[in-house]
Amino acid sequence: MIKKFEEQTTKLLEDFQKEISSFRSSRPTTALVEDIKVDSYGVLTPLKHLAGISIKLPNVIIIDVWDENLLGAVKRALDSSNLGLTPIQEGKQIKLFLPSLSAERKEELIKLIGFKKEEYRVKTREAREKLLQETDQKYKNKEISEDEKFRLKEEIQKLVGKTNESFDKIEEQKKEEILNS
Repeated sequence: MIKKFEEQTTKLLEDFQKEISSFRSSRPTTALVEDIKVDSYGVLTPLKHLAGISIKLPNVIIIDVWDENLLGAVKRALDSSNLGLTPIQEGKQIKLFLPSLSAERKEELIKLIGFKKEEYRVKTREAREKLLQETDQKYKNKEISEDEKFRLKEEIQKLVGKTNESFDKIEEQKKEEILNS
């Protein structure tokens, strides 16, 4: 039971980190564009499956589209994404230039990260409650002893605390990245 819960919390941490990695700072990252859906011959396909994505420091994302017929579709998908960036086509490449973030935009992003962190903490608490109910049920069915029940509850709470600390660390790293960009 504990192993299963540990796997759930690890997955939640990975999902949280992946989700906030797509939040834009002035520092370019491929995570900003790689999951944007492009209409590829009638099928919505993530950009990372249609093009090579690279970074040219300090602030350029270069997208090398493998199929020239998809250049227009990729450009349209980037235009309609919520990045707020204008794609510039140069041959088979599309370039995105990342301008510096305004102070207001940085504050908005930091608030959004806080909301996302709370969303993932709620998911963690829901998983904990489900596991605690399962533990209580096993105790009622006499599958585990009272000592075992309390030991499991204590381990579960330690894992929740550790997970919440990890959420805080990830949030702080992203906040720092945004503020220093």
